[in-house]
Order: sequence, then structure tokens, then C-alpha cells
Amino acid sequence: MQKVRTAGCKRAAARLGACLMAAVLFSGIGTGRGAVSYGADSSVVESLTVTLKSTFGEPEEILEPEISINGKGCTLGDVQFRTDYDRWKPGKKVRVEITVNADEGKVFPVSLNRSKCKVQGADFVSAKALDDNTLQVKVDYKPVAVLGDTTEAGWSSSRRRAVWKAVEYAPGYSLVLYGDNKVIKRITVDGTNSCNLTEYIDDVDKTYYYEVKAIPITSEEKKYLKEGSFITSSDQEFDAEDWENWNDNSGGSAGTSSLPGSASGSGAGPGNGANDGGAIRGNNYILPDGRAAANTWKKISSQWYYFDQNGNMARGWQNIGGFWYYMDGNGVMQTGWVNPSGDSWYYLGNNGDMSTGWIQPRQGEWYYLDGSGLMQRYWVQVNGKWYFMDQSGRMLTGWITVGEKNYFLYSDGSMAANTTVSGRTLGADGAEVR
Repeated sequence: MQKVRTAGCKRAAARLGACLMAAVLFSGIGTGRGAVSYGADSSVVESLTVTLKSTFGEPEEILEPEISINGKGCTLGDVQFRTDYDRWKPGKKVRVEITVNADEGKVFPVSLNRSKCKVQGADFVSAKALDDNTLQVKVDYKPVAVLGDTTEAGWSSSRRRAVWKAVEYAPGYSLVLYGDNKVIKRITVDGTNSCNLTEYIDDVDKTYYYEVKAIPITSEEKKYLKEGSFITSSDQEFDAEDWENWNDNSGGSAGTSSLPGSASGSGAGPGNGANDGGAIRGNNYILPDGRAAANTWKKISSQWYYFDQNGNMARGWQNIGGFWYYMDGNGVMQTGWVNPSGDSWYYLGNNGDMSTGWIQPRQGEWYYLDGSGLMQRYWVQVNGKWYFMDQSGRMLTGWITVGEKNYFLYSDGSMAANTTVSGRTLGADGAEVR
């Protein structure tokens, strides 16, 4: 209250000074001196416009907005973003505190409403004077970005389901299916990185492929996201035997993934056991007729192996039918946790395919794997919520201390913010306010 009274006195004095000056100048009329009139409120900054100009950078790059002030008698001061830059996400509001400084001889009113303090490129929150010469404008800004491109576009082992690597921030995808270089179907895929194309792939004489790009779906998403570029998948070809398999499977299983231990699909994936009289010879699997098996899985002594298009035993990371697998130095397909490079953990399901997103290998223990399958540690943002993983990658709950700051994580692991827990106040960044 003292600040308000002081500001009021100063503003009154400024207005009185302006009136006295006007009276003196008017008194010069008739003496041959020029007269100039000043309004009583000319010293008060009554309106201004704050503009936040967004710039789309390189794919998946998030840039800070360019901030400017347009108003008589004031200039831009300091700018503070209340969310750490590395936590910014397209479309996720970031609170921005903008300081506006009054020019010499100018003062700010106690506050300005949204009609007097206009905001462009962000949402108005408040505009209040910190003192006579300083106005703090608070706005909520939504970062923008160009969506990236998928790094892998292939097919599931059923051979008629398109599967591609997820793109960060992507709400959906645009897919165009081609048959013999002619467009067969255009599809918008919402919220997933695969699409069953079984009903459109019905000619074994055609060579199929698809193009896919990340896109915003809703009109709101299109305000802060720009679509990525089309990436072309590998070709998919079929023969008469495939046609027979499609008919035998009545269409249903043709769209599902055939993984190790499964007998579904067209026979291109695991499920073809080694009961064929063949055996491993060096780096190949030799059939009874002397041919080397190629593009196929073989289960030998309860362990799975894959032999590539040249008949060679696969080792290391392999993308097979649109799924990632990891084979050890002996060619044996791995399951569970693997650490190929020494400090980069991945999780492979019971079928050997690499997992992404949330996983629960054991009851009550949650981990998060990014789009490349890499296990995450420490702070992780998922669907707009923050989570904290310990050194081993396990999601934490309850009260935690990070860098001398206290945070509270709900039972689902999400961070609490702008609330009170057990009598302790948490700020917008989730840290306890002391």
C-alpha cells in the first residue's frame, strides 16, 4: 500500500507540474510569446503494445521469440522465461515476464488491462507497475517448431503394415501409398507410427512403397507446428505364394506383426523353425540341398538367428520387417535389457523387438525409452508432463531433491506444479517455494 500511495503522490505532482507549466505558457499570450498547451496526464504511459514474433528454425529446433515494445514514452527492459529452455515444447505454454521501462519524465499507472496493454503473438496475463518507472508484463507464449523427418520407414513382418520411426513432437503423419509408382491411397495417421495397408495391397504383380511425413492434425496444432518432409520407404514385392497365404489367412493375420515365436504372417519373419534338416555352417545356414538360407529367421537350440539377403548371419542392430532387433556377437537374438555401447540401455521384448515409450519390466518399476529406444535418465517430458528417472532409469514418485531443490511427483510419476502438497508450496517450475 505504501508503494501505491508514493506512486500516487508522484503522479499527482507530475500532473500539477504540467498544469503549472501550461498556466505559465498561456500567460505569455498578449506579451508576444508563443503559447504551448500540455494535457494534465501527458506524463502517464497509458497504452502500449507487446509483440512476440515467432521464428521457425531447422526441423525440431525451438527458437526464442523476438520481443519488441511499441508505445510512447517507454522501452523494452529485461526478459525472463520462467521455464528452462531445455524444457520447452511446441505448443506448451511458457510464462514470460517482460520488464518495460518508462522514459525520463514518464510514469506508469498501477496496472494496465488487456485493452491498454495489447499483446501480439502470445496470451496476455497481467501488466502491473513494479514502481513508477517500471512495468512488468506477464504473457504466456507457445513455442513453435518445424517437425522433423522419420529416420526409418519400412514394413512389419506381415509385409502389409507400414512401420516407421516416430518423430518427436509429431501429433500425426501423412502417408501416401504407391503401387508401381502410382498413388493408391492417401491416409492421415493420428497418434501412432504404423498403418495397416492390407485392404489397399491386393495385387501381387505390383511393387508397393509409401511416403510418410510428420504433420500437425488440428487447427490449433497448425498454429505452432509445421509439417516435415516426405521420406520414402523401402519397396515391398510379392509373388503367387503370397497371394495364396493372404487367401489362406482370410485377411486378418496379414496385417499383424510376425515376431520370433509367432507363426502368423506370410512366412517372412520368425516362426520358421530349423526342422528342415539344415544346419549352421560358419556364417551361414545351409539347407539340405546345399543352398544358403536367406532373409529368414531360424530357431536353433531354443535360440533365434537371422540370416540376411546374402545368407549371412546377422549381428548387432538389425531392422527386420520394420522392427529393431539386437543380435550378439554370436548372432543370437537378445531379449530384455541390452547395453551395446557401455552406457546406453535398451529394452527388447520377449519377441526380441526393441521397445519405446513407457515399459514396466517388473511390477511397480516404470522406465521411459525415447523414440530411438534409448532408456532415459533424470528429467523427462512426456505428453506435456514432467517425470524424473533415477540413475538406473527407474521412475520416481513422492518428494525428491534435485540440485538443492525439492519437487513432488504424484503416484503416476508426474511432477506437481502451481499447487500445495502437505502444506508446502510448489511454483510453476515444480520447485518448492521457500
